[in-house]
Amino acid sequence: MRIRDFEWDNGNVLHIELGHGVKPERAEEVFAVRPLFRKTRKDHYAAMGPTLDGRYLTIVFELKGNGIARVITGWDMSHAEKAYCRKHKGK
Repeated sequence: MRIRDFEWDNGNVLHIELGHGVKPERAEEVFAVRPLFRKTRKDHYAAMGPTLDGRYLTIVFELKGNGIARVITGWDMSHAEKAYCRKHKGK
């Protein structure tokens, strides 16, 4: 999957910053460090991986046209999510 750019507005920025402590810049970093992508139950996608400073995040996003990702939410990975990521990243 190739993400070319991100769509941000006050709604999704406030949600991930205030609700989950994730800054938009950190969310975008996950996409730059070879994330693990998976489809969610609601037909969105999740990108799982580290930020440049080693924080492991799960970022849920909608894929728009022309490779634009609109971030919906994001959080620090749980131990189970980290294990899932390690297990499936090599495939």
